[in-house]
Amino acid sequence: MPGARTAFCLVLSLVAVPSFAQSKSEILLLSVDRTTDGPFGGQKSSSCLRLYSDGTLHYVSAWTSASSRFDDTTGKKIEDRHFEAFEQRLDKLDVFELSQLFQSRKVRSLPERFAPPHRPIDYFETQTVAITAPGRTSKSISTREYYVASLEEKTRYPAALVVLLDQIPKLEEDAAKEGKPISASADCPVKLESKD
Repeated sequence: MPGARTAFCLVLSLVAVPSFAQSKSEILLLSVDRTTDGPFGGQKSSSCLRLYSDGTLHYVSAWTSASSRFDDTTGKKIEDRHFEAFEQRLDKLDVFELSQLFQSRKVRSLPERFAPPHRPIDYFETQTVAITAPGRTSKSISTREYYVASLEEKTRYPAALVVLLDQIPKLEEDAAKEGKPISASADCPVKLESKD
């Protein structure tokens, strides 16, 4: 029976290795959560992006339009809500290059908060970027109204922040163009508050 015991151990080890590799490959590298309000009354959006070390990227976005429709029979206002969710797989080289950026000394030394580039009037945006890496503490960066800043205003930000934040819309656009639509993402929730 020694041969049967060896075969059993071999089968058990073959089953255990893939599950270990799977859990190890799903390390969260980047987490981005953004909410906006405006510029028109009632316009709101919420988006979420998650990038994992195995190249899996989830991008979820929900938004409302400024205009509302009314139900013909009840006369009640119907909010114009939209939702989209995508999953994409980045290749290893892209994940490696992004990881190098996330873990660079310049990015890791960025302050945790950045003030708005100008006083907000009719458009409000908050964004939180969290970077994690195995064996290191996570880095969180919060910005306000970054994506509506003019080029001149962006020159006041550290170059590492500009390079980092300019990667996010590229990842979102690529996911929407090349990713496969999914119904939802449990790790990427988005919420929209109802209009007043």
